[in-house]
Amino acid sequence: MRSVNVTMASLLSLLLCVCSVVAHAQPVRISVAEFSKDPASVAGLKSAIDSMRTASDADPMSQEFRTSLAYWANTHGYIGTGTHATSMQKYIIDYRMPQCLQAYPKSTCDAYYKHVVNVDVPPDGYTDSIWGTCQHGNLFFLPWHRFYLHYFERTVRKRMNNPQFALPYWNYFDNYVPTRKGIVLPPLVVGSQNTLQDTWRTPGLNEAKVVMDASSADASQAFSFNDFTNFSNTLQGQPHGAMHCAVGSGCVMPDIGLVPIAGADPVFYMHHANIDRLWQCWMVRKANGQTIDLAWAKANLGMPDSWYEQSYTFIDENGNPVNVKVADVFSAQYTPSYDQLQDCGVNPATKRTLLLATAVKGRSPLMAHRTRVLDTPVTLGNKPVNVSLKPDPAPQLEMNDSVEPTGQSEGHTYLVLEDVTLVGLPALTYKVYIFNKKNPKKASYVATFSFFGTGPAHEGHGDGSSLGDLVYQVSGNLAELGIQSADDIGIRFEPTNLLVGQKLRNQAAGNGVKVGSIRLKTTPDAP
Repeated sequence: MRSVNVTMASLLSLLLCVCSVVAHAQPVRISVAEFSKDPASVAGLKSAIDSMRTASDADPMSQEFRTSLAYWANTHGYIGTGTHATSMQKYIIDYRMPQCLQAYPKSTCDAYYKHVVNVDVPPDGYTDSIWGTCQHGNLFFLPWHRFYLHYFERTVRKRMNNPQFALPYWNYFDNYVPTRKGIVLPPLVVGSQNTLQDTWRTPGLNEAKVVMDASSADASQAFSFNDFTNFSNTLQGQPHGAMHCAVGSGCVMPDIGLVPIAGADPVFYMHHANIDRLWQCWMVRKANGQTIDLAWAKANLGMPDSWYEQSYTFIDENGNPVNVKVADVFSAQYTPSYDQLQDCGVNPATKRTLLLATAVKGRSPLMAHRTRVLDTPVTLGNKPVNVSLKPDPAPQLEMNDSVEPTGQSEGHTYLVLEDVTLVGLPALTYKVYIFNKKNPKKASYVATFSFFGTGPAHEGHGDGSSLGDLVYQVSGNLAELGIQSADDIGIRFEPTNLLVGQKLRNQAAGNGVKVGSIRLKTTPDAP
């Protein structure tokens, strides 16, 4: 009898466990391309976003307004006054408009900025702690945006009256056009009568008159890192920031190109769903079959306990405030389901898989070498710049200079660009390449600088004109070029407007980017 009781208790426990899992199971997020194949889902999403736009005109103190598109856009960022507001004068009038005029005609800038207005925070006692709290330029970026998408998704789900709705993610390479060698916007979010279209995107992009450089969407560099800090920092820059700028006029004009206004564009949420998917892909690869939960995160992400205790407030689908902390993001309730979590860092447009393949092998192709340096600042303007590095004059050998029997250096080779800052009002950004000095015409793409979130900032949004130190793992680039000696390595910076086939507009003299110093080293641990 006792054994029967134990069995019944075990069955009851199993049923409770199963019910708990079912209760927290998330509808599966699929790609925009797959989502678009279901006319009913497309119609439902368009109707929901349209109703959320209409609710943006509701009484600011009402539940209806708290589930509007305006409320959700303002949660990410807003122009106005309040604890986390961005200043109209400092950010728009004094900085962004003059920057826009470096890149576009005045008539275009005027047309794009005329809808930007100051917003008042509803005096309800909690919205002031919700609006403008998005996290960029720090290691809260990924968990904050996962919470943000979670509650936005629930809000849309309720508007659609569809409990199985899940945000589609924009897999950028699904919209790669080989004949044009670039990426177009998904058909789902364009069309003059389409509520998912935003008028204020890169001029010509909605009509496919221009296409985006596929390099901006490449996540290979982020996936070359096995530690959370470098992965998160790199992913924020590319593809996250680079795609914000590709869709958002080089990050000099609204909507999606500017942090305080980005959430007004519906494609923003599909873009961020993909960034969240890339994070999940990275964790799945790192976990290698282990369950990804709070215990796993604390054992593998290398973050202090204080990181997990950081709290935020959001609005749920009923218009009520809810408090969360970073630790919660690793629970089943907040872990989204995706239909595809393999090979997420590979760019099929160029079929560049060496970065990932070499990252798995864990070794640079270089022979043992001293750290290479350039301590003289490099100024980037309207033309490509080639840079050569010299051996570090420091007399002592570093650990990475030890020679193994194979003659190879231990670990990976890293290119570190130190103290990268914007100069003036740049209208162009820059692509970074490694080239072989024995054959300079052949170069291997590394990354693209992202200016998203730069400029006069509010809480959590970068640091003025500084991009900080940028770290790139270049073992795969060296393998692609067949470089084995550090003496053969050259660095190239090429200006770009993130578009394909459009002539670059020259910046005014004195505008661009300055790289304070450059280091190239091979080491077992990422810098």
